Amino acid sequence: MKILIPVDGSEQSNAALQFVASRSTLIGKDPEVHLLNVQPTLSVRVIRAIGREEAKAYQRAQADDVLRPAVARLKRAGIAAKASYVLGSRSDAIGAVALRGGSDLIVMGSRGHSGLKGLLFGSMTNAVLAGCTKPLLILRNARAPQRDSLSVGIAVDGSRYGQAAVRWAIKHRDLFGAQPRIELINVIDSGQSAPPPIDGLAYRAIPVYGVAADDHALAPRFAEVMAGALKLFAKAGMQATAAPLLGAQAGDAIAAYARKRQLDVLVMGSHGQGAFKSLVLGSVAMRVAARSDKPLLLIRDPRHAGRS
Repeated sequence: MKILIPVDGSEQSNAALQFVASRSTLIGKDPEVHLLNVQPTLSVRVIRAIGREEAKAYQRAQADDVLRPAVARLKRAGIAAKASYVLGSRSDAIGAVALRGGSDLIVMGSRGHSGLKGLLFGSMTNAVLAGCTKPLLILRNARAPQRDSLSVGIAVDGSRYGQAAVRWAIKHRDLFGAQPRIELINVIDSGQSAPPPIDGLAYRAIPVYGVAADDHALAPRFAEVMAGALKLFAKAGMQATAAPLLGAQAGDAIAAYARKRQLDVLVMGSHGQGAFKSLVLGSVAMRVAARSDKPLLLIRDPRHAGRS
């Protein structure tokens, strides 16, 4: 697995380092970890004042001050990380390096806050989202789950983006630990009630808004949505449970479920694109980001999910 971690010495990038360092199952598979520092381009005026060689030496020293302790931190965890720095815009550079290096995942901390006020992720993470479609794990508010085997919620909706999230999670299962708890989440419109138990499916219905569970009309559709995902996990020798949720807003229901079940990570396919937040994330992912501070792993392009 190829992992890119942008580092700048901040609390947020330290959270990304700590998360990767805590993945003992992943470390056992010798991941390729690339630490990237981006130095801003100095103005022509500054370069003329101090000289081109001095300017290069200054930027190299600034990058080294950040990269050296980051490399040492991962080395103590058993990871031999590659480190480099580039000049330019951080958001452009991160996306370009991820694409050029064939990264399977970018791991970033975020200064953003949950809630509808303020930035959802912070300007840097938003910029990377807008400029790159590589899978991105966003650690919210500098917190990272520490235990090896994680509780993972995967949003499944029958679309190719939901299927891509499932395929990515299976292919890169080592990220989640030796025995992760996988829960497949499908949101049912609260205008109708949850389906009854289906033979062969272990699931728990969470009537988020108290809708009476007496209408079974959606049971076949739920089974159809979940069947493909459950089949992929079974083929991979992994256990997964299915969770139908009730809610007028899919994002709200997913966020509430993540809190109730104390999930460590949410995995979502997101079809958003463009410069505006709602287009970058897609409406459901944006709603989850606004309502939850759980780490969020976004699969932006099904082509990057690979085959499980």
